[in-house]
Amino acid sequence: MADQLLVRAYNVGCGDCIYVCIPGGKDGFHILIDCGKKGGDELLKKAVAHLKKDLPAGEKAGTTRLDLLVATHRHEDHIKGFDPKLFEHVEVKNIWLSVAMDPKHPQAEGVRGLHDVATRQMRALAAGQALGPDVELLASMYGVSNDVADELLMQQLPKSNGVTARYVCSGMEHKLTLPPDTDLHILAPERDIDHFYLGEELDASLKGFQGISAALGPVAGGAAVAERPPVNISATDFRVLQSRMLSNGLAFAAKESSIQNNLSVVLLIEWKKRRLLFVGDAEWDGEFKDGKHNGSWNVMWEKHRKTHLSKPLDFLKIGHHGSINATPPPLSEQPKSKDARKDGVYTILDTILPVPKAGTKPTAVAIVSTEREFYDPIPDCKLLADLARRVSNTRVYGEVLAKKKVDPKSIWSTTKAKKNRFFEKYEKDFLNQAQPQRTDLEFVTEESDCVEVRIPPG
Repeated sequence: MADQLLVRAYNVGCGDCIYVCIPGGKDGFHILIDCGKKGGDELLKKAVAHLKKDLPAGEKAGTTRLDLLVATHRHEDHIKGFDPKLFEHVEVKNIWLSVAMDPKHPQAEGVRGLHDVATRQMRALAAGQALGPDVELLASMYGVSNDVADELLMQQLPKSNGVTARYVCSGMEHKLTLPPDTDLHILAPERDIDHFYLGEELDASLKGFQGISAALGPVAGGAAVAERPPVNISATDFRVLQSRMLSNGLAFAAKESSIQNNLSVVLLIEWKKRRLLFVGDAEWDGEFKDGKHNGSWNVMWEKHRKTHLSKPLDFLKIGHHGSINATPPPLSEQPKSKDARKDGVYTILDTILPVPKAGTKPTAVAIVSTEREFYDPIPDCKLLADLARRVSNTRVYGEVLAKKKVDPKSIWSTTKAKKNRFFEKYEKDFLNQAQPQRTDLEFVTEESDCVEVRIPPG
């Protein structure tokens, strides 16, 4: 086992907490990619405690060593667990954050402004009234827990470890001391964030919204829920404007949430002829257009399709908890059109994770950190069934549950899942088809706190 690379995805509910151990050198190279979840932190505490047991000793007595900590993006299901108490007695040698998190980055002013607007709107909305479940979920992405994680990642952890956090982007040199026969490439995000991910049209809409908010002055409070209109507008017109601002605020928050996914740090690890891709929550969105709002997969493909993404992977961390918009579709789903690109987004999946030829078995592996309870329809089981044709570590969870005499409907225990019939709508037709290993059902079927794969040298 000592000569195998280890990838472990902890079950933290809806979130990512991924540990990578690259063998070699004195005691290997140890990476933690994200540490977050929706809801309470019990599972996070358990995951970090388990992680600490596998880390080598640090330089100071009573400490352990983590060589690289990566926060892919600022959503709480990826950074909530970066709590000072959880990381006591852990020496962190390198801290990588998305370049989008750099408060001084000059090519992210538009995205930063969008984030500020969305945060103000959602926090004010959450504080002012009862919300529907979908709006409440959106508002939760802008809670104060993110502020705590931001402070820890940008200030406390770097200071306590005597290191400077690096805001990383595509093409940067890693500057790490890695084991022999190992390399690491940062494929996303691009440094010019506003150009590639915001786009001119959304930027113009945002500036118009900010102008209206400024014109209303402190009465609006940045939240579009003020009780008194300014003296220069009628009560009727003000109510119309309030409604419009609330609607725009929700729209900006939804768009900003998607953009944050697309600003995920994406890492390609190359080790002894093996290729492993960790994509955070990167999304795809149509075909690439320069200067427009683009998905991260579209930009990565435009930049790296002839280099780092030109051949098959040995491992894929399935993006965004199995969401349909986070894994590019196969070529078979490309719309029939004269304008269809022959080398566009629909060719990505079949290039990096091809279906094996008849008579051969897949050798690649993939895992997904997921939980049905928070979103619908995540994970997208049709997507997982397609991915299962391309990887070797699959399970037919319906058969396993049947052997254990577990009613599959009983798995989805929340009121929301039962009320909205998640099982019947999204799971029932696919439960008896093979799927890549997923953290939620491994916990149910095997009481496993993680999904673990070991990759031998090539």
